[in-house]
Amino acid sequence: MTGLIVPEFHRDENNRKYACRALRMNIMTLRLKPGEAINEAELCDLLHMSRTPIHEAIAALRDEWLVEIFPQRGTRVSRIDPALVKEGYATRLLLESDLLRDSAGKQGRAQIHELLECMRKMELLRDKMPEAVDEFIGLDDELHRMIYFFGGRRHTWHAMRGLVSHYDRLRYLDALDGNCDYERVMRQHREFCDYLLMGMPDGVSAEQKVREHLTSYKGNLLERMERHPDYFSIEGIER
Repeated sequence: MTGLIVPEFHRDENNRKYACRALRMNIMTLRLKPGEAINEAELCDLLHMSRTPIHEAIAALRDEWLVEIFPQRGTRVSRIDPALVKEGYATRLLLESDLLRDSAGKQGRAQIHELLECMRKMELLRDKMPEAVDEFIGLDDELHRMIYFFGGRRHTWHAMRGLVSHYDRLRYLDALDGNCDYERVMRQHREFCDYLLMGMPDGVSAEQKVREHLTSYKGNLLERMERHPDYFSIEGIER
């Protein structure tokens, strides 16, 4: 396990929360690759902590379907499951369609300014992709987090993170492989800001707009599976 991110320790974190965040970050950015074995002793040395918080963090990530624990055999990062990708997509489509309908026209200038500032930072990264994929995906997540929070869905955002983890890993892989249409993504983000400030125009469906924003993975899923066969599981049969 080399080349892993070791994030800064947040003041409000205990060792278990820090270990969970550090592990999740490395899994979601594919530094810990799908199917890769996890060595708890190495993680203890890397994160400078005892084995107990590492073990607790791994148990928590198992509940997010990000790791698999095999008694007497060890632990590994779960492979990307297309069924969980679809479930994560369906979850986001349902939640974010309702969120956009409910929040449209109800956000003020201060909230829109924060969203636009996040988008401005994303625009600056377009010519640096895919090398800047970590920062770009992080800002994209932050933009969507703000939309949830501004719409009064703070707890929903936190509750769904585990369920969309396989969808998000595929999204990251897509960007890493250079298959993200950044111009389309930014255009859709600008549309969302317009809707949040001014309301949904007549004849425009919130569900359709969210669907268009989330479904880019469908055209690339089989290509990603062919290019990275060891990263995926199919119908419960591991490659």
